[in-house]
Amino acid sequence: MSTTYTYLTDSHLRLRDQAQEFGRDVIAPHVPHMEAGGTHADEELPRLMGELGWCGVIIGTEYGGMGLDHLSKTILISEASYFSGAAGGILQASFIPTAAILYLGSEEQKRLWLPQIAQGLWTAILVTEPDSGSHVLGMDGTARRKGNHWIINARKCFIGNAGIAGLHVVVVRTGRPGDPRSLSAFLVEADWDGIEVSQPDLVGMHGFSCGTVLLRDVHVPSTHLLGEVGDGLAAAYTASVVCGRPNLAATALGLHRRVMDETLGFLDKRLRKIGKRHRVTRKLSEYPVVKYRLAEMKSRLMTAERLAYDAVHLLDQGRACDAELVQSKLFNNQAAGESLRDASSLHGGYAARTDHPITRLMRDIQLVGAPAGPDDVQRHRLSEKALGADRAEWSLEFIRRTRRPVAAA
Repeated sequence: MSTTYTYLTDSHLRLRDQAQEFGRDVIAPHVPHMEAGGTHADEELPRLMGELGWCGVIIGTEYGGMGLDHLSKTILISEASYFSGAAGGILQASFIPTAAILYLGSEEQKRLWLPQIAQGLWTAILVTEPDSGSHVLGMDGTARRKGNHWIINARKCFIGNAGIAGLHVVVVRTGRPGDPRSLSAFLVEADWDGIEVSQPDLVGMHGFSCGTVLLRDVHVPSTHLLGEVGDGLAAAYTASVVCGRPNLAATALGLHRRVMDETLGFLDKRLRKIGKRHRVTRKLSEYPVVKYRLAEMKSRLMTAERLAYDAVHLLDQGRACDAELVQSKLFNNQAAGESLRDASSLHGGYAARTDHPITRLMRDIQLVGAPAGPDDVQRHRLSEKALGADRAEWSLEFIRRTRRPVAAA
């Protein structure tokens, strides 16, 4: 991360240094273990990150959190992702349901759950379903009222942190299909009867749980309704725009930075012998065609970083920034993929070796695009903004409900 951004404070830089030290000393040595385990829910790394209080970075100090801003959250995700896509995935996935609780939770719910989250309780948000995908209003999962309880039946898929979460924010249907007020959100404890978690194999991010959660006749007390009946769409959209999209931008940014550094390190070591007696050698990085590719990678990375940090800075300033948050995710995902293709070409045959770092990065980057809506969904949102068809500003609505003083640097 460049220090040329005028809005970076000493607090941001200290947090970055802490995250980099943790990445070098803890995450990096743990990566081979996670890779060897294939698709699984790693528990050791979440425990250690939880002990640092990172789960509570955007939770106010009055609830036991760090009381920092969204730029601080982005820094943590990006630095963790630099060392491991799985570490970044674990971290970012828990911030999304936290945002929903901050946005819609009653004071009693906040005082019950936010201190636990700040102390390392991992959370998950359950929205996506197999047949509806990004079409949130098309979901089939339901909750029906029975006395002082709601009974939930749903099948949710691609749920980040499904295997380690102690608390789920579950969005299901409580009204007529197609009605924007037909969805509601509930706080569901992971150890309740009727909940079953499974994990399909993933190509990358080994150690990050992104599974299927089946809820069969799960009884939820009425006190666990998040917000009001009909607030489910607001919970899903606000959490996705305010946290999901910038979180994935930060994940892609961290992986992108690692692709750049791995490529530079690789080229710096590779020498090409010149002349019959091989008396002269040149580094591969000295060739014009190689320099061109490196320039393209650096240009993308600089733009991606600027978009990621400027977008959340606008959010921290209390300004409407839905389009900027959407664009930060779209561009960071695309830029990381394009730079990875350049890096793979520059690595030659090494990019095909399963034991090479660039191969792990290739697998991890594949999993960044779909969460919080794939690229075409982001383009659709941007087109609506351009045409004036989408007048909602979820970022402003989130700020209006949650604005609080940020901890001093």
